[in-house]
Amino acid sequence: MEPDSRKRAQARVNRIASFKAELAELEREQALILSPEQRTGLETHLERLLAGFSREFGIDATESARRISWGMRVAALLGTAALVAALILFLQRVWGHLPTTAHVTILAGVPLLLLAGAQAAGRRGSDPFYPALLCLAAGVAFVTQLNALGSVLNVAPSPLALLAWSLVALLMAYAYGLRLILAAGLVLLCATVAALATAALGEDWANLMPHRAGFLIPPALVLYLIPEARRGEDRHDFDFIYRTVGAGTGLTALLIFSFEGHLCCHGLAPRVAAALCEILGLLLSAAVVYHGLRLVRTGLVNLGAIGFVVFLYVRLHAWWWEALPKYLFFLFLGLIALGLVAVFRRLRARLGRKASR
Repeated sequence: MEPDSRKRAQARVNRIASFKAELAELEREQALILSPEQRTGLETHLERLLAGFSREFGIDATESARRISWGMRVAALLGTAALVAALILFLQRVWGHLPTTAHVTILAGVPLLLLAGAQAAGRRGSDPFYPALLCLAAGVAFVTQLNALGSVLNVAPSPLALLAWSLVALLMAYAYGLRLILAAGLVLLCATVAALATAALGEDWANLMPHRAGFLIPPALVLYLIPEARRGEDRHDFDFIYRTVGAGTGLTALLIFSFEGHLCCHGLAPRVAAALCEILGLLLSAAVVYHGLRLVRTGLVNLGAIGFVVFLYVRLHAWWWEALPKYLFFLFLGLIALGLVAVFRRLRARLGRKASR
């Protein structure tokens, strides 16, 4: 089953629910009156559509069905966690009695079995939550596998392990259209680039944070620009994930430098370097907000707004915390927050007007 087909069917079901609610309101206001024959024909047609979507795509057509599905998801999540815990505890109990070949076979086989389960669930056309849950379990099992195999085979820790984790997450994300796993894979990819750059300088790559957080900025910038470069079909809305991870990672690195000014710009005083990072963070956050408004992406606007508020608070703290009485500091902070609320309200209204065009 194509993910796009299920997504379109779910959107149609949502529109039908909104239409039925609005129709009931119009009839209550006596703005639209249907004859009994028209109402019967309309309800028959809508019920037939909903039944077909539910049968073909497994979509919840009613609110009660959606509640039951959420209960099933919670039960599946808890059951999966319990089964994984049972497996880990059982292996800990018998691990010392197994030969090395059994160790390698078990560690390599568990992620593959979980991926096979995700593939089977995806082919059945079930709720995407279940393939996603199995893929998440497979990713955790793969990370555990590499760590355990490194211990069993006495392999030295390497930043290439991060690359392997990232590639597995990216492959699963593109295979099943999983945006959350894609985000995890992209974060790991940025960490891989930064760790390799740190190791190339002859330093311990495990000490990447906070000393070499600046190495996260170039891959973060590349991730943000990838959607601008390809401009192709984006069936799973992955472009938003690329931009969000790129912006979030880059702003986080700048925030670290704003607290640790001595780690960057070695030719400048630490306070000056920290101030430059804070001002740059403010400008980039505002740029993310502007870009989100142009793209009509609320999530990107929210991310930029959060970054702007955080960098603004850090800069105001550096300017006024020692110079002003504490009550005046918080008074000014409250007034600035109210001003930002007004600005964000105007931005929200502008975003709503763009979306309605």
